[in-house]
Amino acid sequence: MGECPPHSLCPGQPACRGAMDLLAQYSDSDGEEKKPPASLPVGAAPKAAARKPIPGVDLALLPAVDAAPEVDTLGQSLVAKWAYNTSEKRILTNPKIEALSKPLKGPIPEGKLTLEESFNNHKMGRVEKAAMSKFAFDEQYLTFHNFGYAANPCRQIPEGQEVLVSGEADHQPGRGIWDKPRRGKRQRIEGPDMEEGKANAESAKWGGFIDGDVVRKQLEVEVKAREEEVARKAEEEKAVEGEERETKERVTSIFHGGKETDYAGRSWIDNKTHITKDVDDKQCFLPKKWVHTWTGHTMGVSKIKWFPKTAHLLLSAGMDGKIMIWDYHNQRKCLRTYFGHDQSVRDIAFTADGRRFYSVSYDKNIQYWDTETGKIIATFTNKKTPFCVSVHPDESQQNVIVTGCSNKKAVQWDSNTCTITQEYDEHMGAVNTVTICEDGKRLLTSSDDKKMFLWEFGIPVVVKHIAEPTMHSIPQIVLSPDQKYVIGQSMDNKIIAYEAFGRFKYIARKTFRGHINAGYAITPGWSADGKWVMSGDADGKLWFWDWAKCKNYRVLKAHDGVCSGALWHPLQTSRVVSCGWDGAIKLWD
Repeated sequence: MGECPPHSLCPGQPACRGAMDLLAQYSDSDGEEKKPPASLPVGAAPKAAARKPIPGVDLALLPAVDAAPEVDTLGQSLVAKWAYNTSEKRILTNPKIEALSKPLKGPIPEGKLTLEESFNNHKMGRVEKAAMSKFAFDEQYLTFHNFGYAANPCRQIPEGQEVLVSGEADHQPGRGIWDKPRRGKRQRIEGPDMEEGKANAESAKWGGFIDGDVVRKQLEVEVKAREEEVARKAEEEKAVEGEERETKERVTSIFHGGKETDYAGRSWIDNKTHITKDVDDKQCFLPKKWVHTWTGHTMGVSKIKWFPKTAHLLLSAGMDGKIMIWDYHNQRKCLRTYFGHDQSVRDIAFTADGRRFYSVSYDKNIQYWDTETGKIIATFTNKKTPFCVSVHPDESQQNVIVTGCSNKKAVQWDSNTCTITQEYDEHMGAVNTVTICEDGKRLLTSSDDKKMFLWEFGIPVVVKHIAEPTMHSIPQIVLSPDQKYVIGQSMDNKIIAYEAFGRFKYIARKTFRGHINAGYAITPGWSADGKWVMSGDADGKLWFWDWAKCKNYRVLKAHDGVCSGALWHPLQTSRVVSCGWDGAIKLWD
């Protein structure tokens, strides 16, 4: 083979022709098949056609060289390309999995996401949005819950299955909740799935549509069963109400004595001791020892009251919903128990003669009782919880009471008609106490809003606002025996005092400290001569202070738990009665 001169093409020489053949068969991929250089994609114009022809050289044998090839901006060298004839849908390349799984690459502007993140809208990949109307969703939802399928699958009935299309509820695949049932004759298709078809028909009985007669009969049965159930419940409720009413009518109280009258025909409520000592000119003394304990309440005792004037009986209100009256003299036992409240009794109040009394409870009822017979004279309520009750001091107006309620009002009632005659509505919190002063002319109320209001009785206009930045809530207020002062249990562990006449001025020097009462509605007390002030505390102790000097003189350990109240006997100058959350009532002398 001869040598050719440099930079010359000699088609006639064998060496040059062999080199041209090798170049035409050159391929850049070892794994791909050798393709003839003359084969070009359909519709693509050869870019080498623009070259100038060279004499003696067949350009079809030369490889096609693209001076400006297409650049893959995403960085993938091997991608699947569709054929230029889109109708054929042929892939000309076979890329490996490594090439397809390569990450996208390319220039990323500052502050932008990467190419992969920009193509994904979910952390697990790409999620395409699909819109569905509410009607379409409800249709599929109801179809699934009624027929057991959704999206209207329209499956074919297998051969041999028997489908009931009339008479009974039928299972019709593909039917939606809004579609009408197909009606027709019984169609029988022989096959092995006959039993399955029957089971499907029975299972869809209550989910599909049924005939009008069946629907009517079923509705009649359901309506009848419902009416019987309602009638049965009504009878049960009526029976329960009747039993409760009969129980209340039969047993509103229990007398624990032997006879309600004695040999002379006197009632058990009458005073037979004739102890009528006048203590106006006698000095009261501090008690020293524990004398007696009355027990009978199963829960704590919240309030105690003396029988008016004679104090030969003691009335107590318990957290167990019971009201009990005790004999102070003689055997000192419980004489009668009053049942009328379902929940804890909050407060009690005698009328002027003691023959009747009022009680308020957390069951939102106000009960008007006959003390002797134990019968309920009247029951009334305003659907709010009453916290206290006070009776008008005038003996001719014993039917007029005022209650402090949880609806931020002091409500005036007429117990004869069981109606509300006046409402005192200015407080911003529940009314805790109602104190009638100046022989029924003024009304003093205290509330959880840390204020005290003075009213003209019967007129819902505040005469005086008593409110200071340093004041605390006052849950209990007691009037002095001479009705000149009132003391209140302040929630900052103090007992404060006000005048009970005129301008109701605050007496700053009359402050009694030492006990712990924060968080408890503990009722303070006065001695019969007004020289001593007493109060229980949260530790069950009983404290005694001198009214003139505001000095503590004695502390007694009275109860296990909170000592909720104390009363000084109005006739016996050294007798004190205390009550507590331990359910006991103790006598001290």
